[in-house]
Amino acid sequence: MSKTIGIFGGAFDPVHIGHSKLVSDIKKIFDFEKILIIPSGKPVLKNSHFADSIKRIEMLNVAFKNTQDVFIDDRETLKEKTSFTIETLREICKEYESKQHFSFILGQDAFESFKSWKNWEEILTLCSLIVISRPNFLISPDYLDEFKNNITQSSSDFLMKHGKIFFAETSMLDISSSEIRKKVYKKEFKKKMLEDQVLDFIKKNSLYKN
Repeated sequence: MSKTIGIFGGAFDPVHIGHSKLVSDIKKIFDFEKILIIPSGKPVLKNSHFADSIKRIEMLNVAFKNTQDVFIDDRETLKEKTSFTIETLREICKEYESKQHFSFILGQDAFESFKSWKNWEEILTLCSLIVISRPNFLISPDYLDEFKNNITQSSSDFLMKHGKIFFAETSMLDISSSEIRKKVYKKEFKKKMLEDQVLDFIKKNSLYKN
């Protein structure tokens, strides 16, 4: 297997420059057949501080419309209940040949709680993990030691079989979607947090207004 299909989930509320930079960086490390960006379902609390599923998908399409081999997958937003990662992975695996290699992309903070995820051991039979470094974030050496047989820094070894864990050094930007939601209409908002076309979309649709 020389190529992998990347799976990148999250709220993307909103999608920001950190997300697009991350995708750009990991595409330089691995030869992806494609990357599926999967926005999570509706938030439990609905208010003006959150964008609905349709708007989040539209924002993602705006942000990645010129990025080759990146596709927005809306399956989780179409479900009435919370969708667990294991359920989404099972669905995706059924749609492809059994020999297809999948890479689930997540941040260091998410990886630190990975063993609390539903059926986490099964997840490692269905995909490998690409863990993205976060600014000023360190994972406990004892926790890493629990995965010592899974961790590899060889991209070729990573693609050999599922269950591998690769730590990707990227220029991950310290950007918070919640901070953007709070400040996007304020003078102190830093426009560099968002692609111009995404900022235009947010303002045109009056998203995140109090």
